Amino acid sequence: MANRPVTIKDIAEKLSISVSTVSRALKNNPEISLTTREAVQKLAKELKYQPNPLAVALKTQKSNTIGVVVPQIVSSFYATVVKGVEQIADEHNYQVFVSSSNEKIEKEEKNVNGFLNMRMDGIILSLTRATTTYDHIHKIQDLGVPMVLFDRTSKELEVSKVVADDAAAAHTAVTHLVDGGAKRVAFLTGPEFMLFGRNRLRGYKKALADKNIPLDETLISRCDFTVEDAKRLVLELLGRSNRPDAIFAINDDMAIGAIAAAKELGLKIPADVSVVGFSNSRRSRYMEPSVSTMDQNPKEVGREAAKLLFSQMEKTPDAKKIKEVVVHADLIVRTSSDK
Repeated sequence: MANRPVTIKDIAEKLSISVSTVSRALKNNPEISLTTREAVQKLAKELKYQPNPLAVALKTQKSNTIGVVVPQIVSSFYATVVKGVEQIADEHNYQVFVSSSNEKIEKEEKNVNGFLNMRMDGIILSLTRATTTYDHIHKIQDLGVPMVLFDRTSKELEVSKVVADDAAAAHTAVTHLVDGGAKRVAFLTGPEFMLFGRNRLRGYKKALADKNIPLDETLISRCDFTVEDAKRLVLELLGRSNRPDAIFAINDDMAIGAIAAAKELGLKIPADVSVVGFSNSRRSRYMEPSVSTMDQNPKEVGREAAKLLFSQMEKTPDAKKIKEVVVHADLIVRTSSDK
């Protein structure tokens, strides 16, 4: 017994009673005598008995667990989203399991299948930057498992989601740069198929139009969200004769890459070029110069995603409705754009 988990059967054999009696005694069922209940619970404690969660799930069709799949576990944004999810899960006495896709669709699919095999009661997920096919998402839906997407979503998926008001947030960031004196604002974005990127591009264009600044498509650059790729692109942008005097990046890593490029070229920030990022990462706060950014309020994103999920799991009257919750993003002005 020392080499394997203790089972209800082990307790039953030691006390010479039935397995069903042990099961009911562990649940403190009043149909079992107090003496038997106390004996069962005392022995269970001595033997360090733990219920088998998979067996419980098979019997009750409920595991009291939810799974969260994020693109990067090391990201402060996603870590804070998970904290928000956990707050709501704790209120419902649920455990939260978290896995990272590392921006790979194959890992995302593996994580989803793993959570389904573990009979999670619900799944919260943010898509990788490489996710362009959705068979694994449709599988969750086909199995009837409650699901919510957040941050990175797709219009092709009819599923409840929690997002930032990306267009409005981008509009705020670009307006801030223009109000600070910028005339040529570059935009660093990701792959064209990503919904949040398209929305932020829309906000960028509207802000320029509202300030009567002509759109220059050559100032829009796409890269893979990393510091290194952003630096490469910005070195080229800032090397032009008509270089941009401000940069709005779709995430903080790209903003940090832009700052690195400007420094390498001997440009002063924000005097020569202002920079605003997106997501308010820890790294953005402690950079030199510190990075102005749009704070997506990730804890609230996590809380809202969990609320939507539990609404589905508890089958509330409107649980079948597809909902989209928009969480407002706030501009945080730091050294990189504070003139």
